[in-house]
Amino acid sequence: MPIAYCTLELFLPYSQSLKEKRMVLRKAQDRLRARSNFSIAEVDYQNLWQRAKLAAVTVGPDNEVLERVTQQFVREAESILEDLLIDCQVSYIDT
Repeated sequence: MPIAYCTLELFLPYSQSLKEKRMVLRKAQDRLRARSNFSIAEVDYQNLWQRAKLAAVTVGPDNEVLERVTQQFVREAESILEDLLIDCQVSYIDT
C-alpha cells in the first residue's frame, strides 16, 4: 500500500499574531480537506507568526492512482494558497 507525504511551507507576511496565522491556516486546511482525501496538520513553526509548515498524507491502492491524486492536491494547494506557498515537497513510501 503506497503512501504519499506532502509538505507545504508557507510565508504569511500580513500575519500580526498567532491567532491571525491560525485563522488563515484553518481556512486553508478546511478548503484542502474538502477537495481531497488528505489528512493535514501543522507540523513546524507553531510559535512563529509569519511561517508555517503543513504536512498532508494519504494512501492509495497503487502508485499510479496515488501520483494522480497527489498532483491534483498540489495543484489545489497552489490555487488556494497562491503567493503564501513558498515550497512544496512530495515523497512516496511503498509499504
